[in-house]
Amino acid sequence: MITHPAMATSTVAVDNEAMRQQAAALLQHTHRWLEEALPVAPQLSAMVPPLITAVQLYQAQQYHACLNQMSIVVGSLRQARWAFPILPPL
Repeated sequence: MITHPAMATSTVAVDNEAMRQQAAALLQHTHRWLEEALPVAPQLSAMVPPLITAVQLYQAQQYHACLNQMSIVVGSLRQARWAFPILPPL
């Protein structure tokens, strides 16, 4: 099957927009969660630099890389929740 170049470009744009929206939502959610969690567990401030990296990737429109970075951050935050059960749910 031969795909018209305009269709391929359109599909890439749709996929990119979906990743952009997912990355934006995850960044916002994680930021709000950290605002709530940091007073309870100040050591979670170690997650701020990796989160800043994710924001920089987002700003550079590297949405796939941003989502990869966020999966590392969220994985670490999930582990922190096991250590500090009083933290809010992710």
